[in-house]
Amino acid sequence: MNHMASATVLVTGATGFVGTELVPLLLASGYRVVAAVRDGATGVVAGVKTVRLPVHDEPDAAFETILDGVDHVVHLAAIAHTRLENGAEIYNAVNHVLPARLAKAADKAITGKFIFMSSIRAQCANIAQGVVLESDDPQPTDDYGRAKRHAEIDIAKFMPRRNYTILRPVLVYGAGVKGNLAALIKLAALPIPLPFKSLAGKRSLVHRSSLCDAVIHCLNQPKTDGGTFIVADSSPVTVSQILVALRRGVKRNPSLFTCPVWIMDIAARITGQRDRWATLNGDLVASSMLLQSTGWKAVENTEGEIEKLAG
Repeated sequence: MNHMASATVLVTGATGFVGTELVPLLLASGYRVVAAVRDGATGVVAGVKTVRLPVHDEPDAAFETILDGVDHVVHLAAIAHTRLENGAEIYNAVNHVLPARLAKAADKAITGKFIFMSSIRAQCANIAQGVVLESDDPQPTDDYGRAKRHAEIDIAKFMPRRNYTILRPVLVYGAGVKGNLAALIKLAALPIPLPFKSLAGKRSLVHRSSLCDAVIHCLNQPKTDGGTFIVADSSPVTVSQILVALRRGVKRNPSLFTCPVWIMDIAARITGQRDRWATLNGDLVASSMLLQSTGWKAVENTEGEIEKLAG
């Protein structure tokens, strides 16, 4: 198997949140990159060859064609939203069938690795008790997570040489992040005290650069062949720790005060933010020690990295 740099890597989702950082890092590491993109996609790194990413129900030949001359595949493309209404069919097509068919074609075509970017949601709900480990029985609780889990199963089935690695990142942060973290960044910038000091729920996060490092590590490390790995920073953080770090980033005093949780819960219900509130106040602590045991290094100072987001 070819684990050496200077090989060609096909990257799907190259213009997404992770892909925009991964592609330049691959190039800097000596890889050649081919970006598989949707029709009309923009934002591909200048000079990188592009091919059209097939949709889930195209003939086998469409998937085989884009793998011509490719040594490795990194599949990032997915529908990232987890709350699409009536989205089971869409999730299944894009997050399950598409990567499974690409893996099936890759089994015949590539000599290197197939890296599949799954999600912690393939393993558990958005809130979990205890420390989540890869050895836990996967129990996804929504259509998004179930589609990712089904893709994991099919990739393992279609690639009997075990030249694949499945990554399950927790919530990814970095410049330009969206969703709950983007909302917290806006909150932290407000010149007013914030009532979040009492929020005790701990959440594992992973820095985008660290996740990209994990991808490159898995391309080169045979110890990751056929494995499934959680990707997370070393230490979880609370919402209050995130806000304090963000406040430091804009040279502002923390100015957090305690508000009874029951009042916050009522406010969340009234404003239609109950799901977001549950996420912010709930635990999801996941360990990346298994991946670290193969030589990958996790971010140690999550609060320091978060501080940079607001700077």
